[in-house]
Order: sequence, then C-alpha cells, then structure tokens
Amino acid sequence: MAKYLLAATPMPGHADPVIAAAHGLAARGHDVVVQTGSLFRGAVERAGAAFVPLAAEIDIDYRDLNTRFPERAALPPGPAQMFWGVRHLFADAIAPQWRGLSGILASFPADFLLTDMLFLGTLPFLLGKRGERPVVGHLGISSLALSGPEIGFYGAGLPPARTAQQRARNEAVARYLHAQVFGGVQNYINEKLAACGAPRLQKFISDAVVMLPDAYFQLGLPELEYDRPLPPRVKFLGALPPHTPAGYSAPAWWPAVIAARQDNKKIVLVTQGTIANDDLGQLVIPTMAALADEDMLVVAVTSGADPGALLAVTPENAITTPFVPYDFILPHVDLLVTNGGFGGVLLALRYGVPVVIAGDSEEKPEIAGRIAAAGAGLDLATGQPGAEMIGDAVAHIFNTPGILARARQIGDKLRRQNAIDVIEAAFASAAVSDAA
Repeated sequence: MAKYLLAATPMPGHADPVIAAAHGLAARGHDVVVQTGSLFRGAVERAGAAFVPLAAEIDIDYRDLNTRFPERAALPPGPAQMFWGVRHLFADAIAPQWRGLSGILASFPADFLLTDMLFLGTLPFLLGKRGERPVVGHLGISSLALSGPEIGFYGAGLPPARTAQQRARNEAVARYLHAQVFGGVQNYINEKLAACGAPRLQKFISDAVVMLPDAYFQLGLPELEYDRPLPPRVKFLGALPPHTPAGYSAPAWWPAVIAARQDNKKIVLVTQGTIANDDLGQLVIPTMAALADEDMLVVAVTSGADPGALLAVTPENAITTPFVPYDFILPHVDLLVTNGGFGGVLLALRYGVPVVIAGDSEEKPEIAGRIAAAGAGLDLATGQPGAEMIGDAVAHIFNTPGILARARQIGDKLRRQNAIDVIEAAFASAAVSDAA
C-alpha cells in the first residue's frame, strides 16, 4: 500500500471531491493524510483519513468571506471579485500551503501528492528539482481550462473554433487577455512564487496547473469536454460522489418527495450553489415562480441563505431548505436548475438528471456551454433569467426525449467509471516513469 497526501482549498467545491478521493483511497488500504480547512475535519476523519488543518491565516470559513475580507464585499460580483479571489484566496495561500505540505512531508514521506488544481502551494515543488518531491497530481474540479486554438479563452464562453479564421481569432483574443487583462494576476502569482524561492511560471496559470504536475485528473468524461487534442497526462475520472453526512436523517419535508414520486410528478431541484447565493432572486425565486402553476414539486436549496426569507414567495408546490445532500436527493430528481457549479452539475448527470444552467460568473459559462454541446441540458446564457425563460427551458427539456436520453447515457458512463482505479493507475505509471 502507498502513502497519499491530499490537500484542498477550504471551499466545498474544492474540498468535497478531494475528500471523496481520500475516502476511496483509504478504503483500499492506503495510508492517507488530508490537509484542508478545519470546517472539513469531520468529513476527512469519516473518510478514514488523518486530518491536518491549514495554517491559521488560510484556514478560512467560506460561509463568511465578506466578514473575513470586507474589501471583497465592496466589489461588484463578476470580474472584480474573480480577480480579487485569484489574488487573495489562491495566490496569497501559496507560501503557507507550500510550508504546510513541506512540514507534513517531513514526517509523512508520501509517495503521491494530490490537490485540487487551485491549491497553488504545489507550484514551488513542481518548479523545483524533481527528486525533491513526491509524484504530484492535480484534480480538476471544474471544466478543463487548458487553452488551445480550438477553443476560446477560458471564461469567455465562446463555442469551439471550426475554421482557420476562428482559430486565429481565439489565439489573438487569448494573447490580448493574457497580457492586458490577466497579466497583473499572473505577475502577482509570480511574486508569490519568488517569495518561496521558485522561478516564474513559463505558462499562463490555467495552463500551468494542468501541464506542470505528473498527472492531471479531470472530473467528468471526454463527452463533457469540447472535442480537441489533449495531452496524455489528462485523465478523466468520471464523478467522485459525496457521501451523506453521518447522522443525516430525512428532513421533515421528505414525505412530499416520496408522495410526488408515487404520483409520478416531476421533481425539480434548484440551487445557486454554496458561494453565489447572496441574491436568491437571480435563480431560486424565478424558478419557483416559473413552476408555481405546474403539477411538479420544486425543491429549492438555499445553501446557507435563510430559507425563511423566502416564505412569502414560496408557492404551494415548492419546498425551501438550507441544505440537503446531493446523493440523498438526486436519485429522486427529474431536473436540476442551477447557476452552473461543476460539482452539482456532474453529480446530477451521474444520476442521469438533465440540467438547466443559468450562470454568468467565474467559469460557469464554460460549464454551461459544454453541457449544452454534450446534449445533456440547456445553457440559458445569462445569470439572471426571468421566470418565463426558466419555464420555457424546463418545458423544453421534459418535451425533448433526446436530452433526457443523453443525460441517462452520460449518467450510465459516469457510474461505470471508477475514479480510484484511474488515480492509482496514473500515479503508479508516473512513479515507474520517474524510476526509469
């Protein structure tokens, strides 16, 4: 058996898949240590791994970012908050993450190191001498951001290029954005690397986190990525399902779900994820309004926002709840309406559930475009759809057998893919290559 050190940024979309990987590896008898935020201690220990907290200055509570970082609260949602986040949630963490990993490795000489791709504390190892680090893998927790002429600049939400002219356009746009828009962020990351004694990145950060590690484990399937050549280090994992928290029991409203199933009513789950839920009027409220007169059950997950504030606008056929485990409810759901968080989208598809995506921040347009291209859902191309748009999208999916069948087909393949097999095999292959 091998020694695995795993680490994750302390946010659910980053930590949950890393902890799921830890669970699978520990179940096979590997010695597993996980370093992440203190909020996730219980989940790590239930996964059968040893827990080590992050350094205090980066052990943040994602539920209270604006209190911890009031300067973030003053920024408008969108690019301003995204640039701030890259600098101060990810780049500022490089040195304490690197020191933390180094300290663990001094007493736990891991064979393999696996982190989410934005746990940038691995970069000083990857830019240093190969013999002074374990085999390193990054886990891609969102759609693949690797650049290339076949696709537009990641985040722009452009469709794949099909002509030489479109490829030339993509390359020109990427050069401009790298230099003029994201150049300051790249320089900031390089400054943080220099403070660790590491050299500058020679590739743009979204490419570096894919191309520098020995293996890049991408959640999802090739069918959920645009058709283009990919380097052999990219390994598709399928889905890493979360586990229902220990002691979780069915909520008081659960009989309504069972009754809807027995009556063959459609069940629609709507969520804005764990971070972008400050304004439930973006998606949750208009979805409930859109379906208020339909013979359906709507389950609205507020993910931390107070569901009591929605009582005045909650129709009779809707339930609001601050939390329900995805693997608990998704087997009963017919459709997910979401702002496009990759983890939720992927888990919905794992259960054969099609998706309607309304997201316009961070990487969400890229996720939406790929899901629509795969034929497993709809991209509304906005982060604030009205009730009529949502209602039309829901009706379209339920009246389009091809979308429903495609979601089931992808779900079948996601369930067949064994992510732990892929991780073990790729790490073993990289270790053999190093020894050769």
